[in-house]
Amino acid sequence: MKRDRTQFLKAVVLLCAVIVSSKGWSQTGSINGRVTFTGTPPKETIFKHNVSTESCDKQVDLDRLVVGKNKGVQYTLIYLKNPPAGSTNGMKPAVIDQKNCRYTPHMTIAAKGSTLEMVNSDPLLHTSHGYLYSGMERSTAFNIAQPIAGQRTQQQLRKAGMIEIECDAGHVWMSCWVWVTPSPFAAITNEAGDFVLENIPAGTYTLALWHEGWTIKTKDAADRPKFSDPVAQTREVTVTAGKTTTINFELR
Repeated sequence: MKRDRTQFLKAVVLLCAVIVSSKGWSQTGSINGRVTFTGTPPKETIFKHNVSTESCDKQVDLDRLVVGKNKGVQYTLIYLKNPPAGSTNGMKPAVIDQKNCRYTPHMTIAAKGSTLEMVNSDPLLHTSHGYLYSGMERSTAFNIAQPIAGQRTQQQLRKAGMIEIECDAGHVWMSCWVWVTPSPFAAITNEAGDFVLENIPAGTYTLALWHEGWTIKTKDAADRPKFSDPVAQTREVTVTAGKTTTINFELR
């Protein structure tokens, strides 16, 4: 009798867990979509330099506007501007490598309060000068020097916002971006321009797009290129429990 009762209680607990899990799943939905370029994409921005080292390619694609075969745009940030509560515990730690005098990846997402790891895979000095943006103004968030190949340095990201990283060691073409966020509802488009935001509580939100400027407007005294303003778009979207809503964006 005692054994039967124990088995019965276990079955009840398992059933309750399934009900709770199913209920939690049914309360959330997802958003997917694609960012494409309309019209004829401009030619890739190629930067030529005279830095004398075998580690740096003489002509460098700046990755400011990466358009695929089907006009999908890579490295575009998509996020909820008015996000619901959500944990960032499942977000992967951000790692940026400096290899062949380039930052890889060109854009990444990191949770606020997490640690960014900078890696120097080149046998020469690189710096990672991170600038945190507030509107169009920026201020130094960190400045890391890495003179040794294989060196790995951790930097805590205390403030949310967009960070641009540049190299001050003579490699003026090097730049990349880190979106620091307290919300898990953010994504960067892949090579096809696709994105997915998952496990969003049902409701109506503002879906935002951000893409860096890609047209060189001028150069500073150090010959560092200065680009056109970033592109920002927003769309209102309603997330329905248990369903996927598709929202597409266009750049031009």
